[in-house]
Amino acid sequence: MSIVQAGYVPSPRRIAVIASTTFVQLVRMKVFVFMIAFALIALAVSLIPSTDVLGPETKGENELILLKSSLYSVMRLFGLIFSVAAMALIIPKDVEDRILYTILCKPVPRIDYLLGKTVGVLALAFMAMIVMDLMMTGVLWYRSSELAQLLSENLANSRYSAEEVQFYVNKIINQGPTWNLQIGVGICMMEIIVLTSLTLLISCFTSGTILSALLALMVYVIGLFHNQAVSIWSSGDWSGGIQTWVTKIGSVIFPNFSLYGVIDSAINGIQIPMNIFFNLIIITIAYFAFHVTLSAWLFRKKEF
Repeated sequence: MSIVQAGYVPSPRRIAVIASTTFVQLVRMKVFVFMIAFALIALAVSLIPSTDVLGPETKGENELILLKSSLYSVMRLFGLIFSVAAMALIIPKDVEDRILYTILCKPVPRIDYLLGKTVGVLALAFMAMIVMDLMMTGVLWYRSSELAQLLSENLANSRYSAEEVQFYVNKIINQGPTWNLQIGVGICMMEIIVLTSLTLLISCFTSGTILSALLALMVYVIGLFHNQAVSIWSSGDWSGGIQTWVTKIGSVIFPNFSLYGVIDSAINGIQIPMNIFFNLIIITIAYFAFHVTLSAWLFRKKEF
C-alpha cells in the first residue's frame, strides 16, 4: 500500500472531492452575496466627483487614487470577512449536520479533510475576488478613459503645451488599470490565504463559530501592528536572549499581516518590486503550511 493510500501523505484526489463539496455547500449557503454590495459601492464611489484644489491638472489623478483606495479597501474587507466567516462556520456545521462523522468513518485522513475544507473556502474566496477585481478594473478603465479625455480637452484650451498635456494625461492613465494593480490584488489574495489557514487553526482548538471568528479577527488586528509591537518590545530592559526568543515565537503565533500593506503602493501608482512579491509568496506558503500542520495535529486529538 502506498503512503498516500495509507494516509501519511495528503491525497490530491480526496482533497479535490472534499473541496468541491465544500464549494457547493458554501454556494448553497449564499455566503457570497456581499459581491452585490461591492458592485453597488463601486458604482456609488465612481460617481463621486473630486475637487481640483491642487489645480485642474491633478483632479483626474486624485479622483482615481481615491477610487482605487475605496474599492481596494472594500474588496479587501469583504474578502477577509468572508474567509474568516466561512472557515469558522464550515467545520462546526459539518459536526452539527453529522457530515463530519460520515466522512471520517471512511478511510479519509483528517489532514485530507482539513485541506479539502480549506481549499474549498479559498476556491470560492478567490472566485469572489476575481469577480470583484473585474468590477474594479472595469470601473477604473471607464473612469480613467473619461478623465483622460476631459483633462486633455480642458488643458488643450489653456496655457499648457502639447507635451505638458500629454504628461498629465499619462499620469491619469498610469492611475488606471495596470498590471501593478493586479499584483496588489494578488498580494491581497495571499493575505486571505494566511487568514483562512489561521482561522482553521483557531477553529481546531476552540468550540463555536463566533469565538473562532472573533479570535481570528483579533489576531489579524494584532498582526497589522506587528512591527510596532516588536519595536516596543525590543526596546525593553529584558535579557536579549529572552526577548529574541519571545519575539520569534510571537512572530509565528501572530502572523505579520503588516507585510501585506505593500498593496498601498499599487493604490498610489507606485510599482511593487517583483522581489517583494515573490518573497510574500514564500512567506504565505510558510504560514499556510505551519497553520495546516498544527491544525492537523490538534484535530487528531479531538474525539469524533
